[in-house]
Amino acid sequence: MNLRAAMLAVAVLAGSAGAVLAHALPGSVLLLRKQGDALELTIQFPVEDLIVAAPDLAALETLPAGQPVPQDLSAAFGRYLRQHLSVTEDAAPLDLTMTDARIQSAYHDHLGHFALMVSQWRIEDVGDRSAPMKLTYDAVMHEVRNHRATVRWNGPDGGTHQISEFGYLDAGEGTELVPPDEGLE
Repeated sequence: MNLRAAMLAVAVLAGSAGAVLAHALPGSVLLLRKQGDALELTIQFPVEDLIVAAPDLAALETLPAGQPVPQDLSAAFGRYLRQHLSVTEDAAPLDLTMTDARIQSAYHDHLGHFALMVSQWRIEDVGDRSAPMKLTYDAVMHEVRNHRATVRWNGPDGGTHQISEFGYLDAGEGTELVPPDEGLE
């Protein structure tokens, strides 16, 4: 009987080793770009992580890639993200407008195929701001604690410049949004 118990313990330990070595899904990527007097923001993260954080959006998992998200789900997603995303100037919130939301197919060598939620946001009239803007973001990571976010500017030179990477514990501090042509290297 003890031999069976020992063999069961070995089998359980050997079977759980793969879970310890599993790769996490990619984190959020927030890409900013100035377009005239507007600021455009693209946000993407895995749908699977979003469903953990917001189970009421589970219908997103059934949508085909490449198509706009239906209006009812888009509105629910927009409400969720507005609770976890803000851009402020002197602590005053700026108006964020979601212009598009869609599911996109993605592939990673260690993860295989998975779906990304990709949304486009716009902030009007950010042309000549005297005070720097600050982005605060904790979507998904408020429930998936190993989720991280990377914030990048798409600069006037066509290059992408990383300005911040953070996890849940640092999310409350926010990220100052300094465009590449204003001193970012």
